[in-house]
Amino acid sequence: MHRVIFSIAFAVFAFCIPLQAQEAVGDWTGELNGGFKVRIHIEKTSTGYGGHLTNPSGNETDFDHVTFDNMHLHFAVDKLNLSYDGLWNDQEKVWKGSLNFQQVYPLVLRRATAAELAPAVHKRPQEEAILATPRPYTERDVRFDNPAGHNQLAGTLSVPIGKGPFPAVVLISGTGQNTRDEDVEGHKVFLVLADALNRAGIAVLRYDKRGVGGSTGDYGAATTVTFALDADAAVTWLRTQPEIDANRVGVLGHSEGGIIAPAVAVDDKNVDFVVMIAGPAIRGDKLFVLQSAMTSKTYGAPEDYIARRKVFDESLYAAILSAPTDAAALERAKSIVAQGVKEKLIDQNEAETLATDATTPWERHFLEYDPAPALTRLAVPVLVLNGSLDVQVPAKEDLAAAHVALAKNPKATILELQGMNHLLQDAKTGSPNEYIDIEETMSPVALQAIVDWVKQNN
Repeated sequence: MHRVIFSIAFAVFAFCIPLQAQEAVGDWTGELNGGFKVRIHIEKTSTGYGGHLTNPSGNETDFDHVTFDNMHLHFAVDKLNLSYDGLWNDQEKVWKGSLNFQQVYPLVLRRATAAELAPAVHKRPQEEAILATPRPYTERDVRFDNPAGHNQLAGTLSVPIGKGPFPAVVLISGTGQNTRDEDVEGHKVFLVLADALNRAGIAVLRYDKRGVGGSTGDYGAATTVTFALDADAAVTWLRTQPEIDANRVGVLGHSEGGIIAPAVAVDDKNVDFVVMIAGPAIRGDKLFVLQSAMTSKTYGAPEDYIARRKVFDESLYAAILSAPTDAAALERAKSIVAQGVKEKLIDQNEAETLATDATTPWERHFLEYDPAPALTRLAVPVLVLNGSLDVQVPAKEDLAAAHVALAKNPKATILELQGMNHLLQDAKTGSPNEYIDIEETMSPVALQAIVDWVKQNN
């Protein structure tokens, strides 16, 4: 039916407008719903045409088929069930058509300009300013042991210049193989955060995660519990340093680090305060279902697809959590993923890794972990911050859970920062594809809120 409609549309278009020869070879750009930008490259081959699609992160996907007949452009990627059909509009000099990928997206392609084809330059003014000016603090590379994990962690201790001892905070990074700077799409989140705290008279320890950078240990076998042991070791070591006031050492976690920080404070009653930046307060499986739905929405997915994908995600995670062994979890996940492919809820590309990724030791633990019990046991000052546009840890649901868990803690402060995303950047939609194009690493408003609270609560 689709092809018949397209043939009729093509015939009418060709009849009404004089045929103009348009060469498809070259580079084209377009924007999908939600501001998701794509670039298309078409080239001649020995047998016809070929090319690839480049997404906002710079990843290229080769086309399996490209056809072109002056007025009609078609390309497809078989394993993704992705295809595009467009008609040439000679008046506007664009291809007008639809991209079919789990749903139909209107997509207009126009010739890419030289500026759009040039390598992207992403400015990071906050980091540039830090590196360009004298800093009122010293930095030194450090190493410390984690006896419980039989590994050693490498990091940076930055201490304000002046007479100590100083209050201090350990920074605990989020999910992923993060170094001490927590680099996200070129943003050194912890470098900027540490600088702000240092300038306010607070010492900072930040470190590479186990098996990353200068730290030893097996990253692949680690879970949130393992990372918490590393954070415990960081707090213990920091208290021994002569520049540090051992009675005023707190923990600050971002994302998964926001789960770890409260756990560390529950385990170590001498932790002075806790800061959670986009730290989950709801169980992992429920968080991932929300995360999938919110992210899909920012990409312009239809409500019907979001609803069906939610049912799929809930079924997948329930099967994994109820499995008696890792092997059983993997087999159950594979079966559900295969059904998801048949129902066109997931494409073949995602299906190739989804079952394996969803049943790693880290993910199985994260899915079943509920942060609320640890939060209810906190008696120290706690700051909980979420951006209103965060789609990875959605503010509405997460802050509601935090309010319940911390209801009996009079020292808890819970804030929703308007217009900010998961990194506490000022954002438009909150979609992860915006991170790389936003110049600020962290909103100055968010930085000030964190610094002011830490100064008042240590």
